[in-house]
Amino acid sequence: MPELDTLAAALRDGTVVELMVNQDGSMYVERSGAGLEKLPGQAKPEDVLAILKAFVGDPGVFGPSRPYADLLALDGSRVHVIAPPLVSGGLCLTVRKRPSKRPSLPQLAEGGALSHQCAGFLSYAIEHKKNILVVGGTSSGKTTLLNALIEMIDPKERLIILEDTPELTPTQPHVMSLRTRTRDAAGQPDVTLGDLLVNTLRMRPDRIIVGEVRGPEALALLQAMNVGHEGTLGTLHANSCREAIQRLETLVLMAGTEMPLKAVRGNIASALDLIVFMARLADGSRRVVQVAEVTGMELENLTMADLYKTESRKTAAGMTFQLRPTGSIPRFYDQLRQQGHEPPLDFFKSN
Repeated sequence: MPELDTLAAALRDGTVVELMVNQDGSMYVERSGAGLEKLPGQAKPEDVLAILKAFVGDPGVFGPSRPYADLLALDGSRVHVIAPPLVSGGLCLTVRKRPSKRPSLPQLAEGGALSHQCAGFLSYAIEHKKNILVVGGTSSGKTTLLNALIEMIDPKERLIILEDTPELTPTQPHVMSLRTRTRDAAGQPDVTLGDLLVNTLRMRPDRIIVGEVRGPEALALLQAMNVGHEGTLGTLHANSCREAIQRLETLVLMAGTEMPLKAVRGNIASALDLIVFMARLADGSRRVVQVAEVTGMELENLTMADLYKTESRKTAAGMTFQLRPTGSIPRFYDQLRQQGHEPPLDFFKSN
């Protein structure tokens, strides 16, 4: 079965970050820093089931009563399957491989994902328990950056991590990892991120970390930030820092609250400190392209100030990208001074 061998080889290949099998059996991989690559051959449904059995364990039966599933591979990779009748043809498979080792924040800076200045500033913000949201599109590097930020947290702190699929790999000694549950064929009830968050607030967290904010749990998360749970971290799908705010507003309203939009924005302004926007650029690299501070409200609008922005330049060798400080100094520096700290300004000096 050459297609089965092809799938198995792709899953063993350390350069492959995602594997996809389409309904017609075509197979694709994405490698680090590169686009999609089509593999030879066409996988049959039995090939997909065989690789699932080897990679996940017994995946169960797919059909009208169970046409899709989110699975966790034996090595921690994220696996999604969708089957007829939701698609015509065979099984569709998407595997997001779990990295064997995620880079640290200094390593990300060395690799060009962000500047050393910005890395230093984010580390300082983590130390002083600022609430940070990492935003970006699919496969932009959000989870990688979030994991690197988590590594900067004091190992004495108690971390509680909430995820749909375990992807974060903290090395601190005091970590509780909670996972949602989707209703299965046995009829077990859903356990949502919102449910986990309610439980988390009773578990004495020093830090709450949400792998991805994607639903009405956003309201509970903002409320937790506003009642003193500092240093909260999470990711959100959005295509800019401003769009992240708009998406947060939508998610809060999805909770069914009667809160007017101005009050929602006020809650966001008082809860959130920094938004870090990551994007996948034309050269295939995943980079921090914007860091913004949420500064407050003016009339009914939420205000932000860019602290870092990426400048692009066209050269003979192609496009170059550089993350630079804008010259703005964070407003929370004034709060730190009132508490007796003298925040460093080197993070914002132009080179």
